[in-house]
Amino acid sequence: MKFVTIKDIAKKLGIDHSTVSRAINNEPGVSAVTRRRVMEMVKEMEYVPNMAARGLARAKSNTIAVVSYSYFSTFAVELMRGIEAEMLNTKYEMLYYSTSMYTFIGTEGRDVYIYEKILNEKKADALIVFSGILYGKKNITERYKKAGIHLIFIEGQDTWGSRVHYDNAMAAGMAVRHLKQRNRKKIGMLIGNTIVVQSFKERKQGYLKAFEPDERRDAEANIYEFTEFTSEMAVSAFNFFVRNGIDAVYVAVGDEFALNLIKEARKAGLRVPEDMAIVGQDDTIAAYAADITTIRQPIVQMGRKAVEIAVRALGENDPALRDEMFYPELVVRKTT
Repeated sequence: MKFVTIKDIAKKLGIDHSTVSRAINNEPGVSAVTRRRVMEMVKEMEYVPNMAARGLARAKSNTIAVVSYSYFSTFAVELMRGIEAEMLNTKYEMLYYSTSMYTFIGTEGRDVYIYEKILNEKKADALIVFSGILYGKKNITERYKKAGIHLIFIEGQDTWGSRVHYDNAMAAGMAVRHLKQRNRKKIGMLIGNTIVVQSFKERKQGYLKAFEPDERRDAEANIYEFTEFTSEMAVSAFNFFVRNGIDAVYVAVGDEFALNLIKEARKAGLRVPEDMAIVGQDDTIAAYAADITTIRQPIVQMGRKAVEIAVRALGENDPALRDEMFYPELVVRKTT
């Protein structure tokens, strides 16, 4: 299928293509009669503006890029629900990439490739990054800044860029305090990689801080930390908690992991919450469906806010960096 161009419209009307362009873009120097003829022909020929070509002419892409560590993680999916809904209210296109970063399937270097590609090929005017920093060649963040590409980090940060984040330490403290109020004596934690995921690091810190100073060494010994989720990991984590005599677990990595832990407990004949109480994290559909007590994170709203910041920076040419914090809420259900 051949797309109609402004040159096709110009040829049909017998005028210069620059006149067609000015008419379509409502620029001066075109008579009312000519503008009307052009717009009638635009409708007749079903012309659709080429946003990429417009962007090249103005050194802009009219695009907001989004980079996630995964297309399919629950957190990423929930963020995209907010981002997609907000993007529909804008004039911008969206590009979505995944680095598949936290897996062992041979994607090393993909993150560098993606971030360099967006910058060097001028793929976007703004970039939203999930749970991390920019990975690239020397001075990658500074090069984005010089190129005028606005950076917005959701649950992450770098040396420059706006932030949309959540009080992870407060969330963890809230979970521990709730379990203590339920008279639990030995509270464990299930968490992902705290070295590379900032939100997990903050939750671990909040978990430890919720204990008295003389309790923290024992509390740290009751943390099960993993790098990548597998079916064997759920079994291994459950066995770890049983060996340690844990009677409550804060599953700080997400509600779906809490659901897996509940399944392992029930397979072993343990009652939830009588023998092992469980608090999840995020309040996703899994927590609602399985009646899991959890700590709510407004993930969809965080996605919306990231787009709002990007659009404001682009539309109003407002380079001021923003720091938007969201806060947790305890949702008590049947697993505590």
